[in-house]
Amino acid sequence: MDDLTNDQKFLLTSMYKHFLELQPGLSPEEANIFIDSNYVQKNFAPQFSKEYVSDLCWKLEAKEYISCSRGDNLAKNIVLEDKTIIYMENSFKRNVKSIASLLKNVIGIVK
Repeated sequence: MDDLTNDQKFLLTSMYKHFLELQPGLSPEEANIFIDSNYVQKNFAPQFSKEYVSDLCWKLEAKEYISCSRGDNLAKNIVLEDKTIIYMENSFKRNVKSIASLLKNVIGIVK
């Protein structure tokens, strides 16, 4: 993830945290579905504009960290790619506390 901006890392990490939080009740496939970039912006990055989050998603898709489709100026049907999940699993050992700590640090950088 050395090829990502802090904003891109923040978005991916926030989405991964949500993915983990949903897993006790949903399968990994079901937990790994994010409707569109407006949903992502509202739930994970309200400090960013909707347009900026769409742009972040398209950049993450170009770097193969997520899959998504384009439509109505939105990133739609967003899914974390396996390489993203594997990286996060190895980095955080599925520990939501360590993810929250990273998010806090990144938020400090973003502000």
